[in-house]
Amino acid sequence: MKSGRCLAVAATILLLSGCRIELYSGLPEEDANQMLAILMQHHIDADKQRGEGGITLRVEQAQFINAVELLRLNGFPHRKYTTAEMMFPPNQLVVSPSEEHQKILYLKEQRIGGMLSQMEGVVQADVAIASRSAGDEEAGAPVSVAVFIKYSPQVNMETFRMQIRNLVEKAIPGLQYDHISILMQPASYRMAASAPSVHQDPQGRAIHWLIQHYRLLMIPLALTLIAMIYLAAGKWRDRRR
Repeated sequence: MKSGRCLAVAATILLLSGCRIELYSGLPEEDANQMLAILMQHHIDADKQRGEGGITLRVEQAQFINAVELLRLNGFPHRKYTTAEMMFPPNQLVVSPSEEHQKILYLKEQRIGGMLSQMEGVVQADVAIASRSAGDEEAGAPVSVAVFIKYSPQVNMETFRMQIRNLVEKAIPGLQYDHISILMQPASYRMAASAPSVHQDPQGRAIHWLIQHYRLLMIPLALTLIAMIYLAAGKWRDRRR
């Protein structure tokens, strides 16, 4: 009877080890390490695997929703902004002045958005620069700038409104301070609630602990299982004699 119970527990743990699903793939080393650290700090069991295209993060299927939301509220995975090398490749053909100007404006938007996204608590940052048309005397000069920031509800981003406005003004020469519009919106909090039985019922807490720490039990459990099989085989041979 005891052997049957041990085998049942072993089978359960081995089944749990196959419940990991892919969270993100193609990640750079730095982003993957930071994301993994955030998940571990919030007791979400995850691991990383190296591949040709980058690093893949995996997480328990039951914790997938909370893992995605937790990383989203921390601004991960980082958005890839356009660089000058991407906008003006060395082998590019000559473009018109108006097209070149539009590319420069877009590059400025990307750079400012990239700077804002580095702020603590920023989930998403977008910048749009409006300039005068080609027929105006001051063609190309910036007229106004719109900034949209989605931020984590855990951070009071309103306290940084003045600093954000100053940063945008200094980043765009000729822009008037009162022509900067900033909209900040808190991100919705969509973390899944944990089942009450996991925290209140002793059996639920035990199952939750097994799910969280099954990796630590894999080696001793495998050795125990092998030993039990060996002993069972020995008894079977003795009976046949």
